[in-house]
Amino acid sequence: MRSGEGLSFVAADVEVRQLAGDTWLSLSCYATSIAVTGGDRGTGEVNVFCDERPIVKAGKKASQDVTVRFVYTEILEGADQGWTGSKTPFETIREWDDATGGAIEVRYWPAGKTWGNYVFGTEDAIITSFLDPQGEAGSGDPVLGEFTVKTEELHKSAWYGS
Repeated sequence: MRSGEGLSFVAADVEVRQLAGDTWLSLSCYATSIAVTGGDRGTGEVNVFCDERPIVKAGKKASQDVTVRFVYTEILEGADQGWTGSKTPFETIREWDDATGGAIEVRYWPAGKTWGNYVFGTEDAIITSFLDPQGEAGSGDPVLGEFTVKTEELHKSAWYGS
């Protein structure tokens, strides 16, 4: 691989919507990181008396967790990103967590939301963790919020709009 073929996550785009909702809301101007864990395939093994090596078989894949960290704000500055009314991304996602049992969809483009770029997305995801703001007195770092969703799997496809 040549150095020009690698990607940096600096141009990523992130969107969320309430499950079965019509409107995707951009978190791109708030999101700071995405972490994906899980999806490991279970395996089983057993040793038999006549061989030094085990018999190994494949099992099912586990669900995946997607953690999104974002800047906490009490001032709505993202009306141009689809956020409407007086609710910030933190307040909106927190309401979804409380009101709909955490039903949410998340999608993101590592190389940016551009025609033909790959998008990774959840379908029937559930918020399993929603952290309120926290921080240290001496730090000048912006305050962050964070939520984690559990999904059957992330789907990858080329994005061609909608």
